[in-house]
Amino acid sequence: MKGISIHLSKELVSKYGIRNFPLRKGDLVRIVRGDAEKDEKLNIVGKEGKVIKIMTDEGKIIIENINIAKADGKMKPRKLDPSALILTKLLLEDKKRKERLTKLASFRNKVVEDEPEPEPPEPEKEKEKEEVPGPEAPEKEKQESEVEEEEKDE
Repeated sequence: MKGISIHLSKELVSKYGIRNFPLRKGDLVRIVRGDAEKDEKLNIVGKEGKVIKIMTDEGKIIIENINIAKADGKMKPRKLDPSALILTKLLLEDKKRKERLTKLASFRNKVVEDEPEPEPPEPEKEKEKEEVPGPEAPEKEKQESEVEEEEKDE
């Protein structure tokens, strides 16, 4: 197999005008189908996760935090069929991939807009340091009061 293409979510279909697109490591997918007997305990249908690995020779996909228990109790990644997944978010960091998407969308008279990158949080302004009485503060007060008493006595 050369590459694995999977269906896009309804939102992405309306946005780009295409129904399927090649999958890449880092894309977000949602599981929409599964074996009820195997998944009764796991209940993985409806979960979302990031694609960790694409096994093109087997035609399977491994998703982050989707595991299956082995007979000895250890957990191993679950290999999922692409027909059981829907692509919910595309990773468009690669220029060639973005160009391909815009080209396919332009055939359907759709315009691909650049998604604004989330702004990094502004550094918090340093709060004015208030003098907090520490262990030496009561001693200073005692010394000051003693000095004041001595001045009064004189």
